[in-house]
Amino acid sequence: MKKSEFQKIEERYFKERGRFQKIKKGDLVWEVVPRGGDIDYHPAVVTSINIDESHVDVIDVSDNDKEKRYEGFLTESEFLERGFSKEGIQEEYKKYEGIIKKVLS
Repeated sequence: MKKSEFQKIEERYFKERGRFQKIKKGDLVWEVVPRGGDIDYHPAVVTSINIDESHVDVIDVSDNDKEKRYEGFLTESEFLERGFSKEGIQEEYKKYEGIIKKVLS
């Protein structure tokens, strides 16, 4: 393996690791679900984070509060980068406040 290839892999690894280190229990994350030509975003409440294996365990509030494991999802900052508003995200946090409190207790 060339040194430049290794450096790219290392850079991606540390970027992804940093992403997971910023996630906290009780945060909302969004699963991206393609729907024909559109995209749906399904919110979920993080119950645990596994940085080494790059996944989060969540309660999927859009699917009858089922417990799931996400490897692919958007964080709050990534959701904002896609053009969603802080107010909209705050409304989601208020909407799922009970579940978030339960997760944090």
